[in-house]
Amino acid sequence: MAVEQICPNCGHKGFPKKMVKGNILIEIILWFFMIVPGLIYSIWRLTTKALVCPQCNAQNMVALNSPRGKKLLEEYYPANA
Repeated sequence: MAVEQICPNCGHKGFPKKMVKGNILIEIILWFFMIVPGLIYSIWRLTTKALVCPQCNAQNMVALNSPRGKKLLEEYYPANA
């Protein structure tokens, strides 16, 4: 279950997206021509999944209900008084 988070870099508030490092085209080429490097590259890609900000791809999103998240929420989205 995903938790709504805020990005300290760009201020985006929402749910993070899952991102895999590497390139699928390189993976296909390595599998097509060389089995061992393709296997190594595939394993590396599967182990480097990370939750990132959908706007700026930063990996340091913070939960909204944490103390830092509450501070960032006030900073980026001030209450209308």
